[in-house]
Amino acid sequence: MSDTAAVDETTLTHRVVLLGVADLAAADGTPAHAGEIRRVCREDLAAVDGDVLGTLTEAEVARALNELEAEGLVSAIRGDTSATGKGRPRFDLGVDRESLLADLHGDERISSLVDARSD
Repeated sequence: MSDTAAVDETTLTHRVVLLGVADLAAADGTPAHAGEIRRVCREDLAAVDGDVLGTLTEAEVARALNELEAEGLVSAIRGDTSATGKGRPRFDLGVDRESLLADLHGDERISSLVDARSD
């Protein structure tokens, strides 16, 4: 697991996606495809304060995951050639979940979402 310093450079979309991956990781649901992560993120969108995200498309989630991978916040597993995977990468949390939640808690727009995960 790597350092969470890169969280400071993430967008609101990135942060919601990170929370989705963190949820799946806590439930042993990772590695997961972008579509699975998107389903988890959709539940959080209504609770986000501040900026309006609207709806996240699978393409937006996939793009965010690729950017988060480049920052070391998630890790990707490639090479899934199953009929359901269609060659898409699967993603897992690349940092310590508790450290990530602590870093994300400082963002007032999502602090209520982070609080719900820290219980």
